[in-house]
Amino acid sequence: MRYFLILSVLVFSSMVKAEPADSVTIWGTAQEYANMHLIVQYKKNYITRDIKDLQSFKVDKKGFFRFSFYAEEITKIYLTLGETEGFLYVVPGEKYQIVLPPYVPLKPENKLNPFFQPQHVMLGVQDEKAISFNEKILQFEDAYNERFVKDIQRIVLTNNYTLANEIIAKTDAEFPADKGSWFDTYKQYTYMNMLNFIYANQERKLIYDYFSSKPVSYFLDPYWTSFNQVFSNFFYSYFNSKEGSALKQTWTKAESFDTLVTVLGNDSLFKQRSLAELIILKGMYDGFYSGNYDPEKVIRLVKTATEECESKKNKEIAVDILEKISRLRPGTVAPPISLPTLSGKEKELKDYKGKFIYLNFANTQNYACKKDFQVLQRFADLYKRDMVVITVLTDDDPDKAKEYVKKNRFNWEFLYFNQNAKVLFDYAVKAFPTYYLIDPEGNLVFSPAPAPEENFVSMFEETYNEYRYKTLRKEKPKARTIYDL
Repeated sequence: MRYFLILSVLVFSSMVKAEPADSVTIWGTAQEYANMHLIVQYKKNYITRDIKDLQSFKVDKKGFFRFSFYAEEITKIYLTLGETEGFLYVVPGEKYQIVLPPYVPLKPENKLNPFFQPQHVMLGVQDEKAISFNEKILQFEDAYNERFVKDIQRIVLTNNYTLANEIIAKTDAEFPADKGSWFDTYKQYTYMNMLNFIYANQERKLIYDYFSSKPVSYFLDPYWTSFNQVFSNFFYSYFNSKEGSALKQTWTKAESFDTLVTVLGNDSLFKQRSLAELIILKGMYDGFYSGNYDPEKVIRLVKTATEECESKKNKEIAVDILEKISRLRPGTVAPPISLPTLSGKEKELKDYKGKFIYLNFANTQNYACKKDFQVLQRFADLYKRDMVVITVLTDDDPDKAKEYVKKNRFNWEFLYFNQNAKVLFDYAVKAFPTYYLIDPEGNLVFSPAPAPEENFVSMFEETYNEYRYKTLRKEKPKARTIYDL
């Protein structure tokens, strides 16, 4: 009996360790999703609007699934299911038995469409408490949006404070919440899309009431919607204000992120360091894409932010921003690729390190691609010692693509995109064919690169000779020899 008790305690302890108190566990059965791999995601960065994978899981052959993940706060999760995207607000420490919607396969025309928006539906939940919590949020949004949309013209055109306050009061009464609770905070920031119009000429009051004196709500959708509205193109507006003159002067000579945050913090509205960091990051991100600021300077400053942010979360946001604004720029690391060959063997971009890579995205049904294939074969043979040609095929049917390659006796490297739209997004593929040249160390040289029949040969030979010269200088022995005389 004693050994049984000890064993029971050990088993219980291992279970507790496997599912900590702040983890979320989701399980259920959905036969039509049997043997599918699914991914749960959340919004990692609301400035860049990047989505991050929380947990991947496989539905077994009987349709059963169960998985857990860490949740620091109440979080909105997403589950892409073909043409549908399910969502659910989850609470740390809770378990959810969910019901997946009927599976609707992704249409062929949407597989490669980066602008496709799946149907947004709330996931079904068996637990009444979870249903009540999620439905209350949806019902609140529907009621508020209906009232706001109905009177938006009167509110915007006349700055009708009374009407705006009536809408808030009615909605608050219909959906009560304890002051300071999560739902209360959710409501207050949702109202800001209306208050933004009302206080258009009193922006500092709005910032003080909703941001200066409040902690940053990193996982709250309405907070970030409001943040991105209020601080949109912040540098442009703030630099031209009386309060922003010091920051404007600092920007011209700033070499570090910390300097900018320190100067902004001298403004009474932005004494909260974590908020000041986010505002500067948002300003640099918007400024980079506005074309009004030196992009190389912005990249340098964001790079310093990845080291100088005091907030761990802000540091992660800075890393994401740096990756996004420097992505695909010549000299940066080429986005990783992990795809199967036409024979099914998994290959990664790093497997080809040591040679130049002429990477292209193509489709065997595309006339321009077929035309280029004839030239690519000559390139693959001519430069095989120093360069490898890699073609990522995007055909719907891999077997037909394989048959086409075999029939034409093409013998360079072919990878299949395997319905992985992310690789196309990572390389900004919007048309076929698209080309890139990557150096032997994995950095982008031409982004994008010229097509084979353009001036690629002369550009490659010049690039190769330059790279070879730099390599030889690095490898040159320090001791002088007779050949150095």
